[in-house]
Amino acid sequence: MIIIELFKKITRRTIFLTVAIFLTIGAIFSDVYWIKKINLEMLRKSITPASKQAYDFIESLPPNSVVLVSGDYGPSTRVEADPILENFLKQSFRKNFKVIAISLWPDGAQIVATKTRQVASQYNKQEDVDYVIGGYVVGAAVAIEKMGVDLKDAIPLLNKSPAPFLKNIKTAHDLNLVFCIAAGDTLQYYIRILKSRYGVNVSGGCTAVMAAEMYPYILSKQLIGLFGGLKGAADYEILESNPEPDQVSEAVKYMLTQSLIHALIIIFIIIANIVFIYDRLKYGKKR
Repeated sequence: MIIIELFKKITRRTIFLTVAIFLTIGAIFSDVYWIKKINLEMLRKSITPASKQAYDFIESLPPNSVVLVSGDYGPSTRVEADPILENFLKQSFRKNFKVIAISLWPDGAQIVATKTRQVASQYNKQEDVDYVIGGYVVGAAVAIEKMGVDLKDAIPLLNKSPAPFLKNIKTAHDLNLVFCIAAGDTLQYYIRILKSRYGVNVSGGCTAVMAAEMYPYILSKQLIGLFGGLKGAADYEILESNPEPDQVSEAVKYMLTQSLIHALIIIFIIIANIVFIYDRLKYGKKR
């Protein structure tokens, strides 16, 4: 068949070139108003249940709840992680939560501190009154274990803060929520240590490649929802900000390009299977 023969001429170079073309198309047209509007409406109708679960739980917390946000990622994953952190801070300050912002990654500490101060200024929140910057916390799993025993010992900068809300905070058990945005294993550490041993509420976000392995924790109710990857970031923005097409951030805009590439990959997989099945039927199992 002519079509099958054409399919067989598809090489890796053809695939790479096609992906590059689709990436370019997505980048160019993602800023067109009517395309943004269609993209936004499709995303509004397809909110991930795990994202909704996390958002609803945070929304249910009472005002003046004390939450710890741990931004454990670096520059390479900011496209996925920054919108999750930013929208969590928006929701927290809108709800008048008291926020402790830290990072278990050295290169994440400055990102978290900067983002927290930027969002706090939008809600007229004051440092060391409504929120505290805990900086880089050394030790990963060891530090998380210490949080369950003595939060201020685990996060030394808390001892230097005059924030009134810290007076009643002794251990992680006194927190209403720990929210971790992770590009590594730290979200699992929080679940396995603070949730399993100390009963602390844990939620968060992660990169797309990590999302699949986090779902068993959601099903077992050890993790309260999840904002997974760029889709989770777009979900969070829609749930929290309900933006108009001309107000969407990069998370929502980039979902168009990501969807195009995913659709393209599926098409190539289907083509490869069509060629494989055709050859098996024509030449038999020996081929």
